[in-house]
Amino acid sequence: MPQVITPALVLRRADYADYDRMVTLFSPERGRIDAIARGCRRPKTPLVNAVEPFTSGEFQLYESRDRFTLEQCQISESYYDLRADYDRLLHGVYWLKLLDAAILPDIPAETLFIVTLRALAHLNWGELPPALVTMAFEMHFMALNGLAPRMNSCALCGRPIDGDTRFDAFLGGAVCLRCPSSAPKIGNGARRILMKLPRTQFDKFQLLDGHPDWPEAARHFRSYINLKMHLDRFAPPLHQAQA
Repeated sequence: MPQVITPALVLRRADYADYDRMVTLFSPERGRIDAIARGCRRPKTPLVNAVEPFTSGEFQLYESRDRFTLEQCQISESYYDLRADYDRLLHGVYWLKLLDAAILPDIPAETLFIVTLRALAHLNWGELPPALVTMAFEMHFMALNGLAPRMNSCALCGRPIDGDTRFDAFLGGAVCLRCPSSAPKIGNGARRILMKLPRTQFDKFQLLDGHPDWPEAARHFRSYINLKMHLDRFAPPLHQAQA
C-alpha cells in the first residue's frame, strides 16, 4: 500500500463502527482526504487527539483502492484556546464548514491552507473581534476560490465606481447609483474594503481594527457568501460587527 505523508488540518470527524472514526482532512498538497482512523476510540490510543476538528499536523496515511487509512499523526497545533471560548469556537466551526464545502479531492490548495492556519492563529491567540477575523477569512476564502465580488465597476453598465454605490449579492458586486436596482446601498469605505481586502496579504486585515466601515463591509459580504455557499444556518452572528 502506498504511503502518504502530508500536513493537514482536520475539518470534521464522525464515529464509525465500534472503535473507529471517519475523518476529513484538508491537505495543501492533495486537497480533501477522507480517511478512516481505526481504533482511535479505544482507551489510550495515540490517535484520539489527532482526529479532533481544528487539529493540524503531519499525517501519515496509507492508500488502498482509493481509500485512506490514518496511521500516525505528529500534532503541530490543536488551537485549544478557541475551543474553550464559545464565541470563537462558533466562528471557527463556521470556517471549517466553508472549507468542507469547497475543498475537493486531489486539488491542491496551498495558499488557502496557509491563510486558514494564519486565521486560526489570530482566532486562537489574538485579541481582535472574532467577527473581524471571520470577515477577513471569508473574503480571502472566496477570492482564492475565484469568487471575489466585483467592486470597482458596475455589474450592470460597467461604469467605473469611486464612491457610494449599491451592493447586489445576486449579481456578485457593485451596482452604480445611475442604474435601476433595489439592492441595498453601501458606503464608499465599505466598498473599498470589499475591493481591496481580498487582494492584500491576509495579516494586514488587522489594520481595520477600529475602522468605522468594516462592520458594514462584513454585513454586506455575509449576504454575498451566504448566497454563494448556502451555509447561512452555520454562520456565526454578526453582533460584534454592529458595534
